[in-house]
Amino acid sequence: MDIVVTLVLGVLGAAVYLLPSLIAFNRRTENRWLVLVINVLFGATFLGWVLALFLALRKAKVPTTA
Repeated sequence: MDIVVTLVLGVLGAAVYLLPSLIAFNRRTENRWLVLVINVLFGATFLGWVLALFLALRKAKVPTTA
């Protein structure tokens, strides 16, 4: 039973840790690979995780026509 609990908690922890990357790839943002790199390398720090989440959630730039 302990193995099942450990496995479930591990999967949930990984999902929360990689949440910015999952959001970026789901939304198909243009900088999704940058979000993944920042998330994997600096996600363990709160600042890196928040930065990756910010990049994943920001709106895409709309090209302006003159």
